[in-house]
Amino acid sequence: MDFFPSHSLELTNLFWFPLVYGLLSLIVMRSISKEGKKRILTFPKYESKLSKFFSLGFMLLFGKLIIIYSVFVPIKFNSVYFYIGILIFSVGIISSVYAMYTFSKADLSRPVTTGIYKYSRHPMQVMYYYSWIGLGLISGTWIIIIYAVIFPFLTIPSLIAQEEDCIQKYGEEYLKYLKITPRFLIIK
Repeated sequence: MDFFPSHSLELTNLFWFPLVYGLLSLIVMRSISKEGKKRILTFPKYESKLSKFFSLGFMLLFGKLIIIYSVFVPIKFNSVYFYIGILIFSVGIISSVYAMYTFSKADLSRPVTTGIYKYSRHPMQVMYYYSWIGLGLISGTWIIIIYAVIFPFLTIPSLIAQEEDCIQKYGEEYLKYLKITPRFLIIK
């Protein structure tokens, strides 16, 4: 594992993995209803324009920068980290895409609390972060793993805004869900 790997621009670099995630997300988006798409793509209401700017700005900036960075990071094939990373990445993207699909098909009059949503209030995002830990292992790069650990904390204001929207929309039912389901997989 390297903190600063050698960088190059090659076809065997890490960018293939985020590309696969993006393509799977597009396939799901094409297969769901207009209402499901609207539900997935609706942004929460923020307390102020400043908090919205910083929350969405951090998510977009850091999210795009790491994908751009992956274009220059080589994959470290045939190491133990590579195989563990493939497993973690696969579980992460399959779970994230499954959460997206589940969310899009759910009854709009009730909060989504079943399936993968029993284990996390935000499984699409959580499993996406998890997949980046796998990418850090695949590439043998600590920078990506550190990103995958720090990035979720930068998105907490957005997650809180989403939860506030759900409290307003679903009331007591969502408040009960908040009490028993962690925001992240194990961290309430």
